[in-house]
Amino acid sequence: MVEASVGHIADIPEKKNSVDVDNGFAVEYVLTPKGRETITHLRQQLKKASMLILATDADREGELIAAHLVEFLKPTVPVQRVEFRSVTKDAVEKALTQPRQIDASLVEAAKTRRILDRLYGFEVSPVLWRKVRQNLSAGRVQSPAMRLVVERELERHQFVSAGYFDIDATSATLPAFVAKLTAVDGQRIATGKDFDSRGVLVNDVRAISIEMAAAIATVLESGPSALTVSSFAEKAYSRFPQRPFTMSSLYQAAGNRLGMSTAEARVVSQQLFDHGHITYPRTDNGAFGREALAKVRHAVKEVFGDALLSPKARYISGVGKNAQAAHEAIHPTRMLVRRPAGLTPRQQALYELIWQRTIATQMSDASGVTVSITLQTTAAISPTVDCEFSASGTTITSPGFRLAYGFEEEDEKEKALPALAVGESVPMESFTMLQHATAPPARFTEASLVKELEELGIGRPSTYASIIAKLRERYIWSKKGERALVPTITAFAVHRIMTQYFQPLVDYTFTQIMEKDLDRITSGEQMRDLLLTDFYFGAGGEWPGIHPLIESTIKTIDPKQLFAIDLGLHPTTGESMLIKPGILRKGTFSPYLQCGEATRSISDQTMLDELDIPAMVALLSAQEVVVGHIDGVPVIVKTTSTGSYFQLGNKEVLPVGSKKPRTAGLLSHMTPRTVTIEDAIAMFSLPRTIGSHPQTGHDIVAHFGKFGAYIVCGEDTRSLKDETALFSLILGDAVALLAIPKKPRGNFRGKK
Repeated sequence: MVEASVGHIADIPEKKNSVDVDNGFAVEYVLTPKGRETITHLRQQLKKASMLILATDADREGELIAAHLVEFLKPTVPVQRVEFRSVTKDAVEKALTQPRQIDASLVEAAKTRRILDRLYGFEVSPVLWRKVRQNLSAGRVQSPAMRLVVERELERHQFVSAGYFDIDATSATLPAFVAKLTAVDGQRIATGKDFDSRGVLVNDVRAISIEMAAAIATVLESGPSALTVSSFAEKAYSRFPQRPFTMSSLYQAAGNRLGMSTAEARVVSQQLFDHGHITYPRTDNGAFGREALAKVRHAVKEVFGDALLSPKARYISGVGKNAQAAHEAIHPTRMLVRRPAGLTPRQQALYELIWQRTIATQMSDASGVTVSITLQTTAAISPTVDCEFSASGTTITSPGFRLAYGFEEEDEKEKALPALAVGESVPMESFTMLQHATAPPARFTEASLVKELEELGIGRPSTYASIIAKLRERYIWSKKGERALVPTITAFAVHRIMTQYFQPLVDYTFTQIMEKDLDRITSGEQMRDLLLTDFYFGAGGEWPGIHPLIESTIKTIDPKQLFAIDLGLHPTTGESMLIKPGILRKGTFSPYLQCGEATRSISDQTMLDELDIPAMVALLSAQEVVVGHIDGVPVIVKTTSTGSYFQLGNKEVLPVGSKKPRTAGLLSHMTPRTVTIEDAIAMFSLPRTIGSHPQTGHDIVAHFGKFGAYIVCGEDTRSLKDETALFSLILGDAVALLAIPKKPRGNFRGKK
């Protein structure tokens, strides 16, 4: 019989002293609620078995799961550990002939990683609870990742855009082409790359004014309308295919090509693996095993013919500076199957992406010819100037691996140029002046954040999706229909604390070194106790140890002085306008604007671009706004020192059957400036009865209060991470949520 353990069954308790820092960092794993159910079921099944074969994933986490299964099942029958990289008949049968023992080094590495994460969270998270607000978290990978998103937003906010001009000349030839003005009087003209983030020209180039650009375009448009070829050059073009997928590069491609979040890509790739369509997805090694390599090359010959097979096998070993080589690159288990039966559209889309990338790796290069030309003329403006235009284009003569993609690679834009000779006069159809502006660096998407983390050596393939999910709970959000990651106001406040008081904990190099040390435990090059002792207590160098760092610093942090963003001075009063994170004050957790004694609540999901001085001055002066009516009763948005809220009715008009106006709060994404009457109707529909609990008979009711969104069933409550679930949560999901035990809250302190 085959049974699933369904992931980790045990964990370190989230409570005080669960890691004994005074006794060699000893821990005792306990079964999770799901783990208890799994072990109970497996014990019953084990009574019918003559052998226990453990086939969990062949990595650190899988090895730890296998060890915990043995620990908690306490089997009396023989135990074997097997591993396979794909769920296929051949792979499973081969694995069964090669059993091994549980790898103690892998288990130790997994446990050490978990202890390290617990120590980080136990030490830093309580600081955030005391100095910012409850329910915030910090993490070894999570906090540096948050820093990346926040600092990218600050870069964008501080960016000064610079304008520049050029001219496009469109030819009257067949095929037509566009040449761009690149130099005036022999000096290159400025493009976006020549300006810094302050809008200052930093290179020795010429920024032509709008007046000059307009004059040149007008003169050339009205003149002979021809350019003379001054140079014509051809060179061979060649491009080789990208490496096979790792987990992180699959996340990036799935996000960029399919619009998948990392969470969706993780789930869909796991589904493809579980059904035997692809190899193990959580890998950071971009190399094929020799058997897989042979199958890929055979598939290329079968599908595209010998002519498109690369002359040499592209066997990429040790890909990536952080590759652990625990698994080979992701690839289909059956190379000749491009569209497996029974897949959902999303599964098929991701599978197709993997198939294309895999097959392309062993195909010939794409090749062709790139042509570059320069053209010259003189513009009779005052004074007369010599103008140089440039154009280039590539003609693909042999598509090679591009055939695997169906020529749909977005970065491959062919532009053929006509055959021209030096000295030839080229007729032009038009000259168009173009105005450009430099743009701030783009916000991270989930895909680009994963890429950045991987390049920095922070985190591992199995952690990226969960890290981003954790960030989305409190620290990042995206506009509806967009993929860009925007930091919350809370994220700015936490970033300020972490970088000002605990900078090493969000230092990218420090985090990278920790990752490498954890990898070295697997190979036996690093001692577990030494790593944990150095991290927690310090090693006598510049790093003091996380516990001494927290103990010596926490009293110096004054929450009253903490702010997320300094907007500058009020134009009338001269007082500082500060965005504060919303420490518990008079019952509110909402971030707020403070200017002198005046405060105004704002949404945690407010973009930095929206926090300009005029808008905030207007917010400070606004007290009440009528957003509409419900059954003839006015709905007013009121703003006080403790926050903003809806009020239904006033002294003149009250709701039917009420002796006073009704009130309702605003969700975290709502602001007094943006709320609508529909928002008010939704909030006044609360509390909402979801249904009766099938076991207790108590009504399950969705509420929204000063501590956020939650459900109540009798005396039992559970928080809702997604506030919109207040209006959409169904009975089955509510019952399942209530069945999850509440996480215990406690502080962690250790002594040396």
